[in-house]
Amino acid sequence: MIQVFATSRCLREFWASFLDSNQLLPKAITISDLEQSSVIVPDRTLADQDTRVLLLKEASDFQNFSKLRIDRDFLAFLKNSEFIFGFFEELAQNGVSLKELSSKDTYAEFSEHLEILEELLSRYKALLDKKKLFDRVNLKELYELNYEYLKSSKGFCLHVEGLLNGFELELFEKIAKVVPFRVVLKVDSYNKKIINSFKEFDLEIGYEYELDLSQKRVLQKDPLTRANPNVAIKAFSSRAMQCAFVQESIASFVNSGIEPSKIVVVTPSEDMAELLREFDRHKNLNFAMGRSFAQTKIYKKIEALDSFLRLQEIENFYRVNRLQIEQNLIDEIRQIWHKKLSVNEVVQILKKLQSDESIYKEELYRFENFLKRVEKLTLKDAFRLFLNRLKSRSLDDVGGGKVTVMGLLESRGVSYEGVIIVDFSDEFVPKRSQKDMFINSYLRESVGLPTTKDRENLQRYFYNSLMSSAKEVAISFVQNEQSMPSRFLDELNLSSKIQKVDEESYFGFMLKSGSKKELFLQESIDSPHAVKVLSASKLATLLRCKRKFYYSYIKNIKEASMPKEGLDSKDFGTLLHKALHRSFLDLNDVSRELVLKRLHKFLNDEVNSIEDRFLVDIWLKKLDKFAQNEERRFKEGYRIFDLERSLHVEFDGFKIEGKIDRIDKKDNKLTIIDYKSGKIKQATKNSLRSESNFQLEFYYLLAKKFGFDIEEVCYYDLNGGELVSESMFSEKLQRLEEILRELKKPINGYEMSEDLKECQYCPYTRLCGREG
Repeated sequence: MIQVFATSRCLREFWASFLDSNQLLPKAITISDLEQSSVIVPDRTLADQDTRVLLLKEASDFQNFSKLRIDRDFLAFLKNSEFIFGFFEELAQNGVSLKELSSKDTYAEFSEHLEILEELLSRYKALLDKKKLFDRVNLKELYELNYEYLKSSKGFCLHVEGLLNGFELELFEKIAKVVPFRVVLKVDSYNKKIINSFKEFDLEIGYEYELDLSQKRVLQKDPLTRANPNVAIKAFSSRAMQCAFVQESIASFVNSGIEPSKIVVVTPSEDMAELLREFDRHKNLNFAMGRSFAQTKIYKKIEALDSFLRLQEIENFYRVNRLQIEQNLIDEIRQIWHKKLSVNEVVQILKKLQSDESIYKEELYRFENFLKRVEKLTLKDAFRLFLNRLKSRSLDDVGGGKVTVMGLLESRGVSYEGVIIVDFSDEFVPKRSQKDMFINSYLRESVGLPTTKDRENLQRYFYNSLMSSAKEVAISFVQNEQSMPSRFLDELNLSSKIQKVDEESYFGFMLKSGSKKELFLQESIDSPHAVKVLSASKLATLLRCKRKFYYSYIKNIKEASMPKEGLDSKDFGTLLHKALHRSFLDLNDVSRELVLKRLHKFLNDEVNSIEDRFLVDIWLKKLDKFAQNEERRFKEGYRIFDLERSLHVEFDGFKIEGKIDRIDKKDNKLTIIDYKSGKIKQATKNSLRSESNFQLEFYYLLAKKFGFDIEEVCYYDLNGGELVSESMFSEKLQRLEEILRELKKPINGYEMSEDLKECQYCPYTRLCGREG
């Protein structure tokens, strides 16, 4: 029988087990190979990924599609199409229709979106039919068994790792009626849902089975055997420190008698592989995923050029210089960067950057053919599209060591005596799926689709399988204010194994010198400075860290802003402020519906990606209370007096300046408002002396310039939709006056903050020697 395994790695492990025997290697294939060889689709051609995206974009050209809030701009659509295809394929593979989903949507929570997706799917399938194409979305409806291939075999033995979808179960049942078909699988508490796929066999948890799918009988049933490995778990303050832990664990495993080829390093987040590669000074590791093409010089040159032309900021300028990109080429590309070019013009530019890398030449050839099938693109869009294609490619890892590094999915079905798992933190384990974006877990469960819990259990199964067959297990994770250990440690009963770490013992490995780096500490800086102009943020910096004040406001050393994909919390807070400003500008009548409508329009006009739109949807729900409160305040007589008003006043010998988010007026009295999308921290009697935030006090002093009585100075809590007064406003105002009196003397020395928490996100930590 032909043996069928989950991955190519399983095939290699299977064949390796016969190397010492004097016989022909048995035939084995992957489950993907079996599916491709055992089905045919008459008179149809398989659609490639580029064609699929083009057809989906064409199918999305109908009025209601805009309600999904997915941008049809080519590059944005290219990115978001992954989520749509993933959802459509999952439905097709499990035999679930969108109509069935709608019928289960009792509360009509997703009805409108499901109707739009149904129309999109129908239009997409029609285009596939028109062009005589097929893909995973319509394969189940069109395929026929390849009887010639099946009958040429003596049957199949499938080794199941994980769960099977509806299409796979249907296909294997059909194959089993043509040729002998066996299934080997394990059932434990984490993958027990597989019992539902083979109900006729009455499977039980805790056993390994061999089933005859053709004869519908159990051939073998054995209790699961469990190794009892030695487990070491360590927490580190940074991801890089885990690299030293990996090398330490490899040495420990080898010393205990485990061969290097029987040790694996598993990375739940594959970008960790690049860190491991950088610190693999003794070439112990080989990387199953290969080396990303994004690490090549040619890719870095194109990316640097792309970043520089999009954002002409200081770090991008230095990058293009460091990579020695010719200035005449930069100037040539800059002149046509925003122009729509012909296929030949785009290709000629990319050829000027060409390298000897065969992958580059392959992708450029394919890209040229792709461009012939699309409307003209700007060079800006073509660059980003070509970079995306290159980034998806990888180079084979040659010359590596005997210890294998792989992702979790690659580890399915293989066993190692020594297992090292890094990044076992909540950020990466369990890995989150994007497939739940259109419907929730309740609706998924009602139609038999995998839920979030099912996917997490599958990950538990993979980790548990790896560890249960090992002799030695080493796990590491990052634990700090932003990261915590994965809850899987508790659920796998491993939390008690966590050990305390003396990170200094790892410095010898991390630092090439073999010794801990001596920090440069400049205790005092002699540069007297008299403060004349103050804003709330400038004062806060001065009170929290005089050294940061010196670098930022006296030396004017500016932090280089890094280009980002998507919005972080700070960016979104800024966007919310802009949205509130635009929404209330020239607003003569305030109602809940009108406020939300304006906010909805502005926020969705400003974001492109589906992840950012998801964030917008979350915030629009939060802002409903805010909108209700605004309607109530309007009925009570409050009117907007000013928005985003920049002011300055002379106060106690200083020029006080700032920009007030909003000022309301009622009965000739003003309410001064500062919008807050994050947590509002209130001062207490105990914290008053160390207080550094005097935002509202500054606003109060500035607003007095209008000559009206000030009824209230407050924060607007956007999460709760309520105005929040400062608990110790008068005390803080008095404290501010004390601070200003002290600041009348020139400041000097600029000592660094004693609170190291201030250094965590400070851009000047390297200048202070506190980046360690």
